[in-house]
Amino acid sequence: MEKVIIQKILFNYFDGRATSMERKLIEDWMKKDPENENLFYQYLDEWESQNPQYLSEDTEAWENYKALLNAPPKPVEDPEENNHTAKYPSIRSLRKFWYVAATLAILVTASMFFYQKSILYHTYQTHYAQTKQVKLSDGTLVVLNANTRLHVPRWGFFGKKRKVLLDGEGEFKVTHTKNNQRFVIQTNTDFEVEVFGTQFVFYAREQARKVVLNEGKVQINYLGGKKQIMKPGDIVTLAEGSNTLALSKAKKAKNHNAWKYHQLYFDDTPLSEASITIKEHFGLQIMFDDSTLANRRLSGYFKAEKASELFQAFSVLLNVGIRQQKDTVFISSKQ
Repeated sequence: MEKVIIQKILFNYFDGRATSMERKLIEDWMKKDPENENLFYQYLDEWESQNPQYLSEDTEAWENYKALLNAPPKPVEDPEENNHTAKYPSIRSLRKFWYVAATLAILVTASMFFYQKSILYHTYQTHYAQTKQVKLSDGTLVVLNANTRLHVPRWGFFGKKRKVLLDGEGEFKVTHTKNNQRFVIQTNTDFEVEVFGTQFVFYAREQARKVVLNEGKVQINYLGGKKQIMKPGDIVTLAEGSNTLALSKAKKAKNHNAWKYHQLYFDDTPLSEASITIKEHFGLQIMFDDSTLANRRLSGYFKAEKASELFQAFSVLLNVGIRQQKDTVFISSKQ
């Protein structure tokens, strides 16, 4: 089918004007070739850019507000006066009115900011050294790593996209819907994953954002409009403060979701870097009595259901001393 014809039919579909025959044609066309699904979303992006759902009249609203402030006060009638002469409110009363109004506006805005997420979203959360499996309303399966929060719309998915917000790390197995809703995982930064029905691991923490794709296809949207399509086996990383994605290949997919089985995997990883993973997983700060210890390297799978198990393995493998004081663990050389 020629692109011009399918574009016209799809635009009718997005406008809600497609006939039953056209809807059936689109369904068959998308099943025919997996690439057609990508083309579907490309045309949807084009249609959305040409047909914004809401345009706020910010300039007009601001001008109306300034006109209201600059307008002279209207006279008010004093019912106690029989001659009905006009009486204006005092400057003090006007100032008091605007002070109260401004205070209320600030309080309302602050309340909306802090409570909007709790009202609109249900939060799935894990604590340190804990994992959790969650099944969303659309059938999507999510396994959350330790110290992770997933915010999901409280009243289900509506519109053209299924949007969730991730703070931490999780493995997603996204279900494809009949109405072709895209699944979008947003973060607290300008980095999101747009899913076409697939399985992958998404890491979104302070140090970096990282996606490991196991099956299917995803699109990374980042830094104000940049895009990157991923294929199975790809690893994409955006370090904090960087403007460039790092693309590499995964040796084994299970290396990146070992935490599902209460294990941590290190691949010739310096202790200084491993300490970041340990802090994310257990909430423990690692300190080195000798700076050279930070360069000692780890490789392999380590049982990590409890922090004590992990540090016991470190002590034997690296021949180091381990001592813990509250939430800080000190690593030292054995004499």
